[in-house]
Amino acid sequence: MPDQLPLLVFPQRRTVQPEAGRPAFSPPPHLPSRARQIERLGRGLNTLQQNWMQYRASLSDAMPGLEPETVLVIEIIGRVDDFRAAVESAGLEWLGEWDQVDIDPDEDFYAADEQGRPKASPLTGRLFLSMANERGMRELLSLWELWVAGRPLPRGKSAWGKVFEQLRNIRRWGPNESLEETGMLDQWRAFLEVSDDPAAIERFQVEFFYHSNQARRQRNELQLRETLGRLGGSVIGAPIDISPIAFHAMKGELPRAAIEELVQEVSGAESDIRIDLLKLSSIMFFRPTGQSLAVSSDEEGQPGVVAGALPDLEPVAALFDGVPLQLHDALLDRLDVNDMFSLEPLYQPGERKHGTAMASLIVHGDTGGGVNDPLRRRLLCVPVMQPNETDFRTPRSEHMPDDVFFEDRIQIAVRRMFEAANGLEAQAPQIKVINLSIGDPSRLLAHTLSPWARLLDWLSYEYRVLFCVSAGNYTDDIQMGLLHSGFSTLSDDQKVEATLKAMQQGLADRRVMSPAESMNALTVGALHADEFGPFPLHRRVDVMPGDALPSPAMRLGHGFRRSVKPEILLAGGRQLYKDPIQGQQTAYQIDPLTAIGPGQKVATDSTEPGKRSNFGYWKGTSNATALATRGAVRIHDMLQALREQQGQDIPDGLMAVLMKALLVHGARQPEEAKAQLESALKTSANSRQFRTVLARYLGYGAADIERVLACTEQRATVLGCDEIRENEIHEYEFPLPVCMSGQRLWRRLVVTLAWFTPINPAHRNVREAKLELAPAGSKWATMPLKLDRVDADHNQMLRGTVQHEVLESQNAVMAFQDGDVLRLRVHCKRDGVERLDRAIPYGLAVTLEVKQDLPIYQEIKARVATPVAVRPPV
Repeated sequence: MPDQLPLLVFPQRRTVQPEAGRPAFSPPPHLPSRARQIERLGRGLNTLQQNWMQYRASLSDAMPGLEPETVLVIEIIGRVDDFRAAVESAGLEWLGEWDQVDIDPDEDFYAADEQGRPKASPLTGRLFLSMANERGMRELLSLWELWVAGRPLPRGKSAWGKVFEQLRNIRRWGPNESLEETGMLDQWRAFLEVSDDPAAIERFQVEFFYHSNQARRQRNELQLRETLGRLGGSVIGAPIDISPIAFHAMKGELPRAAIEELVQEVSGAESDIRIDLLKLSSIMFFRPTGQSLAVSSDEEGQPGVVAGALPDLEPVAALFDGVPLQLHDALLDRLDVNDMFSLEPLYQPGERKHGTAMASLIVHGDTGGGVNDPLRRRLLCVPVMQPNETDFRTPRSEHMPDDVFFEDRIQIAVRRMFEAANGLEAQAPQIKVINLSIGDPSRLLAHTLSPWARLLDWLSYEYRVLFCVSAGNYTDDIQMGLLHSGFSTLSDDQKVEATLKAMQQGLADRRVMSPAESMNALTVGALHADEFGPFPLHRRVDVMPGDALPSPAMRLGHGFRRSVKPEILLAGGRQLYKDPIQGQQTAYQIDPLTAIGPGQKVATDSTEPGKRSNFGYWKGTSNATALATRGAVRIHDMLQALREQQGQDIPDGLMAVLMKALLVHGARQPEEAKAQLESALKTSANSRQFRTVLARYLGYGAADIERVLACTEQRATVLGCDEIRENEIHEYEFPLPVCMSGQRLWRRLVVTLAWFTPINPAHRNVREAKLELAPAGSKWATMPLKLDRVDADHNQMLRGTVQHEVLESQNAVMAFQDGDVLRLRVHCKRDGVERLDRAIPYGLAVTLEVKQDLPIYQEIKARVATPVAVRPPV
């Protein structure tokens, strides 16, 4: 068929030498004078010294034998190079650093133009964490005194001079960071309000600062165990210690009396804290535990029918979720369930909800508008959630139990799939994509990557596997700021504008939930769309009429270091809200109804034993993620056909990263959505960076899987993949169709580069490898096709592991000769590491498209007819 032409593959790539360039210049921020810094910081350092002395004395009384230590938080404006070496030379232990953005300027620190004049721009800075003992504190104060006196600092410690010049604040790590910012303190207060039983127990997770010394980590475990015991509590379960992601944590429990005392202590002055648990310098965070990781419906659903041929191929996708109902009519003989944690016996009828729904979407897609072709491959299901034994409803919700780390279950499951152990072969080494339609609602993206996100990044690179992760659902009320009596009279466009403004007001609470910020993973958001068609309202409200915008129940970007997250959006069902009973209400509560539409038709479990044909209409980013995984399997099979039928050499170890590139490659930000967002949210203050605002809501856009499965005569897609090392440049030649030479016509070029990076959790950037794709020796606007960038912000693209460029023009194409090419270069640079000594796998997709009846596919195909020769993975 002319509209189902196979994708093409670059015949070769060559390695070229990097061109010399000039480093970009950015005027430094204005800093206070030395005298002003001495005035500003002197009192703070005196207070720090006094607090240290009080803390040291309290330890000697309460915990004799425990060496006094404290974690220092050092905040600077701008950057300081080689500061880690200076920290360690001063007797402090380096614990990490974070980027800080959007720092409000003041009279001391502000951005300046090239003439030194103040600008009303936010500042950037860094936050350093270091462990200080008695010697380290003395050395720090000695360096400060030398700097105050204007004397030279000792050799190897000169960086401290820059720190003191740029220092905004220095303080001890305290309960504000360890308890309040994590939501633990609020949960403890809520626990005290709902329970007056003195025997009541509250469980929590303790995350330690990660120390490189194993004996030190073991000592921290012992100290916590003893401290909890003195408070009448205990440690529950085994600790977790995953060195490659710098994650060390334990779970504990305390009686109500101890929790009450802790809350009272934290409410007072930090210097007055007496409880030993709050004095342990090893503790970074207290966090809630036992969270429900997925939102499911309690409704039964309605009988339905789904048909289709049974699969005849092995799985390449795995679903990590709850236990699915294998005998459901839609799933019978389509799943391989590996219950490695023996969770299935814990379920009662009606409780196999979330895993069943996600499996049906991966296998069949949304069947609300008709029957789709089921996947030709079986789906591997690895249950990682289980029913909540403390939930007395029927059916019970699914969660990860209090004494289990979800990071531990995930790493065990992945390792068993890919590694041989105990004399047994790897269980599923052929898996290329893993679906995670679950997330931790208690851990929203903050300063740095969560342990779960770091784990996915590490596993993704180590095993060359793609994780598709949901951005997360926002289930709280939408505070519309407009009475329902007024909202109900608005036009559809006005309702959309009001809802978008309400979402913008609540951005802090709408951050993506762990592990959606993972850099190597593909994070998926939900469009407010499904196949259901027209629907009855039944006292419900559609606050986002239309299907081009994200779901009002979706969590929003950005990602880590303001990268593009979620990268893509797929249909996630139209989420309606309850019709407020009183017209004077301004809050809209999410409607949980799933027995009727709208929504996406999914298989569901039933509390009635033997009932295996129920379906419901679900909504959310979990659904969209399942559809992304379904798309990934279809892309895999297309690539497999290229290898088998077209003779293309696409190494198996690069399939997953090429699938990642292609999932994004078909994405576009809908013009209707961009126009509505601009109308609602664009201001004079954000107009210059409005593309980053669009990316927060739309990512790279709505993914179109069909576009990347085949070409047409007017649309040609060429693929490349390889492994690249630090400072290498790989150059690809994309043939320019001579039929376009000198023509005035609309054309679009889409280039997508995706990679898997190793990680360095000790560096603020975490990402070790930064790849970038650019035209050789020119800019997009000056090359023969003369294209302009649309959609995403170029700088933001380079902060993650996907660069997705959409370029268009309607102006005249430059005249060029038959045989001319567009040279595209993939450049690899180190990022969060001194030396990048590992090969980086990447996938590349380039699509040229025209509207006119020009045979560009055939011209490009003729020039790339030779099968690609790609080096095997290192």
